Formats: sequence, structure tokens, C-alpha cells
Amino acid sequence: MNGILSKAIVTQYYRINAGFFLVLLLLLFGLLPANAVVDMHRFLMMQITADGMFLAGAVVLWFAYAGKCLLYCHSELRNPANSYLYHMQALPWWRHYSLWLTVHVQLMMPTLLYGAVTVALGMHAHHYGLAILFAMVQIVLLTTPALLCTYTTNNTWRHQPVRMPTLLQGMRKRPVTFLLHYALHMRKGTFIGLKALSVLLLQGMVAANTDDINKESVAVLMMFLISAHALLPVYFVQFAAIRLRFVNNLPINRAQLLLTGVFTFAVIYLPEFLFLSLNGRHALPAGMIAALYAVAISQTMLYSALLYLPGMTVDRYTLVVLGLFFVTLLFLASFNLWLLCIVESVAMVAIFYARYRQYELP
Repeated sequence: MNGILSKAIVTQYYRINAGFFLVLLLLLFGLLPANAVVDMHRFLMMQITADGMFLAGAVVLWFAYAGKCLLYCHSELRNPANSYLYHMQALPWWRHYSLWLTVHVQLMMPTLLYGAVTVALGMHAHHYGLAILFAMVQIVLLTTPALLCTYTTNNTWRHQPVRMPTLLQGMRKRPVTFLLHYALHMRKGTFIGLKALSVLLLQGMVAANTDDINKESVAVLMMFLISAHALLPVYFVQFAAIRLRFVNNLPINRAQLLLTGVFTFAVIYLPEFLFLSLNGRHALPAGMIAALYAVAISQTMLYSALLYLPGMTVDRYTLVVLGLFFVTLLFLASFNLWLLCIVESVAMVAIFYARYRQYELP
């Protein structure tokens, strides 16, 4: 039964929330150099067990994540496809509860590991009171959801079983976020790989230039990362042409579609922008960092527009991306980045407006 619950609940949970965990990992561990990340988290852990305000903040975050896991479990129990899980009420109560407890241990593993290290550091620093209190909070947040799930599956025959609030019921995904949801959920492997590549290369750049960061090397590295992200427009255009064909029948003009793409890539490139802002501000002007961010968005949008040209196969698109990469490198030395952004934006808008309505998926 453990294996069934693991596949039906736990595995599905981590697949659905892969984008959420990726963003969380980038924010917590990918925006600072390795030594700074260790020092930051050590400081946070020590403060949680030494300061009541920090402890209260951590408890709120832990409570929010436990609530997320509990709401997910109850939504899965309401799914008719998982109605077989109610057969667990034939098991002894202690066995039933232990199964749900195992599920919640796996779901809450990220917070449990972080909390365990925090408690261990607090005990080592002789902060016994708050460390023990934090450990007790984690135990309560682990055992209570398992108890509620056990009660729900054991009391289907009651008139009013425990009902979880449907906090997001009726909240719809806006068209402007369709592509972002697609990247985070249906193309999560590609998205995770690209972000991992970005973090590794940017971390390597900072490690190799501890004293000063060369502006040209940053620009070249960003051009390489932009070219690496050129795979996403291929998926986005195919997704829009197949799954979002109904958009052409809606009162959504081409300017709104362009803004959807701009918003999507602005969010996708946000980790790189934050990394440069935090680690390169001593060597790179804020204007240059903002210009690199704008060029990343405009050039990827240009890649998307090029896919609407007639006869643009994936092979030709790859050659075009490679050619634009080297051409951009040649212009970096003599071309203002903001001017490059404007030129690419004008070309992108012209191609998109001219070819979008006539596009047919090859």
C-alpha cells in the first residue's frame, strides 16, 4: 500500500510542483555565490533558534507549506480516479494512520530536512528552548495533516466529514500566464535544465572573477544563455498553434499576444537578472544589467517571431539562432545594448504582425 500511495500521491505531487520547487531553489540557493549561500542559511537557522520573531516567521512558512500539502491530499481524495484509496478504511486504524503519516513525511521532506538542520544547529549553540519548540511545531505540522486525512478516508459514511477549504476555487488562469504555466508544468524538464545551466555558468563566472567581473565576459555569457533558451520559443509556438488555436477566435489582438510573450520571458529570465543584480552590482552598472535583461527578452521574442516565417523548419531555425549569436557578439563591442534591444524589438514586431495570421504549423 505504501507503493500505491507513493505513486498516486507523492510522485504526482512532485511532478506537478516541479516548477514551484525550481523557483524556490533558485531563490534560496541560486542567486548568491556558494560561500555566501552557506553563510546566509547558517545565519537564518541560528536566528530561528535564537530570536522569537525569526521563529514566528519560520513557523508561518512551515504552516503554509503543511497547508499546501494537506490541501493537495484532499484534492486528490476528491478526485474520482482515486476513489480506490477509500478502501484503506478496511485497515486497522494505526496502519491507516501510519500510511498517511508516511505520505506526509515524503511530501514535507524539504521542510523537514531544513528544520532538522536548524534544530541541530540551535542545540549545538545551546539555544535549547526555541530549538525544542521549533522541533515540536514541526512534529505537530507533520502528524496533524496525517490525522485529518485518516479521518476523511475513514468517515465517508458520515453526513458531514471534515471538509477542507477550497481556497482557489473559481480562480482561473489568465491568458497572459498560459505560456508560463506550460513551461513550468508541461516542459518542466527543459525549463529545469536551462535554469540549472544558467546557475552553473553564472556561479562559475563569479568564482573565476572574485575580484572583478569583466563586462565583456558577462555580455558574452548572457548571449550564450539567450541562445540556449532558444529552444523554448519552438515549444511555445507549437503549443500556441495546436493547443491554443481557439485564441484566434477570441477578442485578443496581436499586441496582447506579444505582451503575453514579453511577460513570459521576463519571468523566465528573472533569476539571471536577480543573480547579476546581487553579484555583479559592484562591477556592472545597473543600466548595463537592465540592458542585458531587456536584450534577453527582445532577442528571445525575435526568435519566436522568426518561427512564423514561411519555410522556417527546426533545422533552419537552429542555423538562424547560431548565426544571430555570432552576429550579436560582433556588434557587442560597438553597439549600444539598448539600441540592439530596440532594433530587435522592431524586427520582432514587424515579423509577428506580418506573419502571425498566415502561420500554419509545418
